Amino acid sequence: METIYSLSGDVPPVDDAVGADSVGLWPGALTVGSIRQVCSIRKLSAGGAIVQVDGPVTPGDRLDLELMTGEQLVGTIAWQRGEEVGLRFDAPIDVFAVIAQDIVSQPGERRRMPRVELVVQALLETAAGTELVTTRDISQGGAKLDVPFRLKADERVMITLDGLPPQPGVVRWSEDHLAGIAFLPELRWQELMVWLKERRRKKRESPLAAPEPAAPPPPEPEQEEGIQLNLPARVREGTRRWSIDVNAITTRTVTFDSFAALGMGSLLWIVLPGLEGWPARIVAVDGYCFTCEFTQPLHPAVLERVLKLAKEDRD
Repeated sequence: METIYSLSGDVPPVDDAVGADSVGLWPGALTVGSIRQVCSIRKLSAGGAIVQVDGPVTPGDRLDLELMTGEQLVGTIAWQRGEEVGLRFDAPIDVFAVIAQDIVSQPGERRRMPRVELVVQALLETAAGTELVTTRDISQGGAKLDVPFRLKADERVMITLDGLPPQPGVVRWSEDHLAGIAFLPELRWQELMVWLKERRRKKRESPLAAPEPAAPPPPEPEQEEGIQLNLPARVREGTRRWSIDVNAITTRTVTFDSFAALGMGSLLWIVLPGLEGWPARIVAVDGYCFTCEFTQPLHPAVLERVLKLAKEDRD
């Protein structure tokens, strides 16, 4: 158990970790009126914190939370369950500044990036094949994943996250549809910090995500016969990135021209207008024309918005 940082701007919601052992959590101090007590911080976001307390408190109480770095944060209890409370800060904080203070306070030769809550798509390669999975959190040492099936302990895997080189790893534990993966070798904290800041920036600039259909999806929108899209987009492969013009796109495939040296089966991240990187593999090559198949199809509503943008650009 360790303190988790969240890039969310909201107070962390009630979750299923209540009552967990506080060993390894960040210590802090709470002041309620004139009473000061020691506490443990389980999660810290820009908008609030989940704090384990011993003394009597109730929702609506005003609290002063002092972090291990000495920073003083003021807020109100938004919810309570057992010995845990959700504290809503009066003003948002800079989570990355707190993380940086945490790292700087550690001995130079043993500095480590703390665990950060992060929900993004990743590709998990195992002996059984490649699956699109979702991260729950990430640290220098590894990641917690939502997976479609139970993994085997000690199994060697490869994780590919948009903007980072493929990370070899090993399954440390797996329970139902959750798994803990250890990176081999670990990421450098400097590299992870820069990557997380880029994730947050892209999330703010491009919040569009594929919506979950509440009913059977509508038919795939038809493209205009004989009209080239010429839709500006970007491609990323590991840390390389370049601009492209999309010639054609469906919910399952995308075709574009590029002078980059790319081979069959290469994994790319296609960045379309309003949509963060979407993983796809090259399935056909004709000279400098490449056709990629998305590892997970686009939702028809997302494709419809992309095509609408293309039509507006042509008009």
